[in-house]
Formats: sequence, C-alpha cells, structure tokens
Amino acid sequence: MSPHFPTLLLISGAMLLMSAGVLALFGSSRSVYRGYWAWVSVQLLVAIGVFASAFNDQYPQLLVLANLLTLQWPIGLLQGLRRFYTRHPLRVPQMVDGVLIATAYLLWFGTWVVFQDQAPQMVTFGAVAAVLHLYAAVLVVCLREFKQNSALQLLVLALLAGVGVHALRVIDFISHGNTAAWGTSHAVGYTIFAVLMALSVVYAGMLLTHERTELRLRYSKRRLRYLADIDALTKIPNRRRFHELSARALIGNKSAETSLLMFDIDHFKRINDTLGHAVGDEALRQLGNCTRDTLRELDVAGRLGGDEFAVLLPETKVDEALTVASRIVSSVERQPIAPGIARLSLSFGVVQLQRGETLIEALRRADVALYEAKRQGRSRAVIGQVGEGKPAFARSRPLGLAAV
Repeated sequence: MSPHFPTLLLISGAMLLMSAGVLALFGSSRSVYRGYWAWVSVQLLVAIGVFASAFNDQYPQLLVLANLLTLQWPIGLLQGLRRFYTRHPLRVPQMVDGVLIATAYLLWFGTWVVFQDQAPQMVTFGAVAAVLHLYAAVLVVCLREFKQNSALQLLVLALLAGVGVHALRVIDFISHGNTAAWGTSHAVGYTIFAVLMALSVVYAGMLLTHERTELRLRYSKRRLRYLADIDALTKIPNRRRFHELSARALIGNKSAETSLLMFDIDHFKRINDTLGHAVGDEALRQLGNCTRDTLRELDVAGRLGGDEFAVLLPETKVDEALTVASRIVSSVERQPIAPGIARLSLSFGVVQLQRGETLIEALRRADVALYEAKRQGRSRAVIGQVGEGKPAFARSRPLGLAAV
C-alpha cells in the first residue's frame, strides 16, 4: 500500500520545521557564529517549500514558490559557510552564488511556462538541482578546514548524494518519457531522501558551532596559561614559572655541574627617572630578547621581578657560565635603547650549584655575588663560592661597557 503523497509531504514539512526549531533553540541558548542563522533560515525555507508542494494539486501556482524554496537549499547552505569562514574566503565570489541560483530558477520557470507536461519540468528541475548541489560540494571541498572537519565532510557527502539522486531522477524521467511511469514510490523515495539530506544541516550546523567553541576554549586556556606563566613585557618565564621549570630541569639533569646566573641592569632607576618608564620598559624587553636568543633549549631563564633576571644553566661549569654572561652582554650592547643617550650595562652574580643545595639557596648565593659585583663598580660578573659562615668570592670579571 503506497502512502498518501500529500500527507507524506506534510509530515516531511513538519520534520523540517522541527529541525529549524531545534537549530533556533540551540542557537538562542548559547553563543553562535556568523552564518549559523543562515542555516536556520535554509531549513525554514525548505520546510515552507515542502508544505507548498503538499497543496500543489489544489493550487498549481504554489509549485512556483515550492521549487524556488527547494532549489535554494545548497546555495543557502553555502551562504552560511561563507559567513562562518570569513577569515578564509572562497576564491569564487559570493555574487556567483546569486547568479547561479537565479539562472537555475529562471531555466525551470521558463520550462514551466512553455511546457504543460510535467516531464520537461521535472527534467529541468532535476538537472539544475544537480548542478547547484555539485557547485556547493566543490566549494565546500575547497575550504581550508575541509580535510580536518568531519561536519564539512558530512555536508559534502550529502551534497554529492543529492547530485546523484537528481541525476538519476533526470535519467529516469528521460527513459520513461512521462510522469505516470515514474510512479508514486519514486516520488516517496525522493522526498524521504530530500528530507534526510536537509536534516544533515542540523547535525552539521551544531557540530561546526561546537567545534569552533571548543577551539576557542582551548585557545583561551592556552592564552590564560601563557599569561600566568610568561612575563608580558620580556616574554620569558615569570618568577613562579622559573622555579617550576628549574625544578624539572634539576630533576632531569644527570650532570653534577649546574650553574646559575643572576643579573640586572646597572642604574636602572636612573634610566627610568631620566629617560622615562617607556625607555625602561624597552630596556627590559631588549634584555629579555637577548637572553632568550643566547640560551640553549635546556637552559631556563626567568624574570624574578623589576630588572632582576636569573638563568639556570644545566651541564654548565662556572667558566662556561661566564661565557654565557659575556654573550648576553655583547648582544645587549648591539641594541642601545636610546642611541647616543643610553647604553645598557649589566652586573652578574654567578654560582655553581652544590650537591644537595636547593635552588632557593643557590639564588641567595647568586644574589650576594650580584651585590658584590655592584660594590666593585658594576658592569662585571662575580663568582660566588660556598664560604664557612660568610660569603666567599672566587674572582671578578669585567663585562662590556663601564657602568656610569
């Protein structure tokens, strides 16, 4: 027993209307992106077109509206994708979409006006619908995100299936030569397929929105983590992150030789007071850049606060640490913060970590050595040693320009 075709169309229209409602409810309950409401409109228009088709026998003029609303589905879907992916626009201009749908509809409308028989009308409709589906499928494949996005791949499968069904429909009409031979069962099958294809927009639209939201959340988490770990001015780890990374480096360090540098900018307060805090910030930025560019991947740098920096150097002897300090100074000297007015000089405290010594204890010794470098006239590195009850210093080495 064949189903009553107008009743099937009404049920299909109700399902499409429900799918548009689901999309609208989903979109109203959370943040959605450009193009989403275009997909809601596509579903709504297709639902209206299916409802109009159900009353085609009583009101033949409704076929004009029904076919227009049905033909727009692949182009409307494409319009939503164009807005959704505005950062990576398609090479084919949006105007082509409008020209194509207008041409396709006018071809069908001309056939509907000229021919009274439904066979030419249906052949023309199937042909132009296949072209529109193929056009949309090709453009979706051209999106940069296509290979990594399952929702886009689903849409392409639905569009290509639409191409195949419409092409088979055209062949069937041509081979039989009349609409009666085509049969109600064929019409029922086509209607069910068209509804399923349209419903794929619901899944794809919600999945695309979910995936983009997930992507933005991951980016926000990475950004927040970055802001929590990295000093915004110098782009190197802050004090907390420096201690975390140093602890990891010390655990994984198989060598007993690990050195620590602590250094700052000589007369930094004078730079801020005489040249302004903007110049002082630029000095810190340049020092951060020079420090990063000088170090190895396994070294750990950090800004401890103000103009004070520290660098942990695993598998490094004290003499090698002095070489690293000299390279940082040389790099800084090549980038004067205010040419002809100010050039930076640095003072260093250098220590080698002892067996069983904690990072905090080594930092204290390096800080004492740094203070000694200041006392000796700045622009130099002082090596701190472990003394018996009082600070001990191995030697001092001048570095770079004389501090003024």
